[in-house]
Amino acid sequence: MSEPWFNDGQWWVSRYNYDDDVRADMQLPETVQLMDMTLREGRQVAGVALRLDDVVEFARRIDAIGIPIIEMHHDLPDEIVEVKNAGLDVQVQALVHPTATLNPAECQKEIDLCLDVGSDIICLAFAISDANIALYKSMGRVDLTREEALDKACESVRYGKEKEGALISVNLMDFSRLDLDWLRTIVTRLRDAGVDILRMDDICACCIPAVYRHHAGVIKDILGDVPLAIHSHDDFNLAIAGQLAALEGGASILEGCINGLGERAGVPNLAVLASILEIMYGYDTGVDLQAFQELSEWVADVWNQPLPAHLAGVGRTAFSHAAEVHYVLPEDDEWAFNAWSPSVVGNTAYVPTCHYSGPEAFKLKARTLGLGELSTEQAHAVLDKVREELRFRKTELTDQRFAEIVAQVG
Repeated sequence: MSEPWFNDGQWWVSRYNYDDDVRADMQLPETVQLMDMTLREGRQVAGVALRLDDVVEFARRIDAIGIPIIEMHHDLPDEIVEVKNAGLDVQVQALVHPTATLNPAECQKEIDLCLDVGSDIICLAFAISDANIALYKSMGRVDLTREEALDKACESVRYGKEKEGALISVNLMDFSRLDLDWLRTIVTRLRDAGVDILRMDDICACCIPAVYRHHAGVIKDILGDVPLAIHSHDDFNLAIAGQLAALEGGASILEGCINGLGERAGVPNLAVLASILEIMYGYDTGVDLQAFQELSEWVADVWNQPLPAHLAGVGRTAFSHAAEVHYVLPEDDEWAFNAWSPSVVGNTAYVPTCHYSGPEAFKLKARTLGLGELSTEQAHAVLDKVREELRFRKTELTDQRFAEIVAQVG
């Protein structure tokens, strides 16, 4: 069997992911690009402090796995210079935060600076919704109506377009709380100003996936061939769902961070987002999915942000099974309780020791740890000792302790 929803030894997902009736109302783009934000969004986390060498090494690693765009901060021009000097294929998007874009004069200075350090894309974050228009006065020290703010935003876009050397992107903060007619006006004006990329930014994570899809479709109808990007947060555990809904509305630049790092509850876990695009939508992202596990562990170490055990895709227990029925399977049946293999992202299966673990699970665990083949009688004896020990523990048994128990019953 050779179908996009089945890849022998890699995944077996629902064939209806590819059903024409299911996809009939989607406006899927022909191709997608992934952008990594770990050097920007992924540093808006307590306790993270990177050296310049760390920044360049991360860029080298993200380039090596095939991610085409990384986002960096306009306030750290020296880092952009060093990454650009590393001779990588990855494009650098410099995000100019509202602290600069809120004041039109400062915005133009930042555009010049981003160009001087070699940015490939300059993303201007504008606050033009009713929920954040007051920021112009509190942060930008200018008192503007939303109409005047839009005029200034278009002026900044035109200024950037007059320069040579970078694409001009606009980040529309808080798009989902904008009045839809006002959003249409904003997008039309920015399109006419010559914007190269428009980015929907659900900075407060306050809408359901259907809104992403609907608004993406509305915006794409106005933008035409101008690419649409999407920025989403995970405050309600909807960040990836929002990315995919926007994709179905026509967005072609999707984004996330390694390990889902980011402000508040974080942003999409890039390893999972990339895998879904390949497995469930059939896109060739050009990304080496198997390299994600190593990169995730490296980021967890360098960022000093431990990798959550249950994190989808790359967590230690992401491919674990406790229930005994998951181990009593017909010969060569790997799909009864799995939709994808841990090898897709470079992870490995994990056999936990817990109250629900059974003898067949412990047979596999012993085999996996190189402890030999346990008989059914031995496996039951190990199970009894493990359960007895778990009663007095608040943590899982280590592999070393499991091996000691196996040796005792051997």
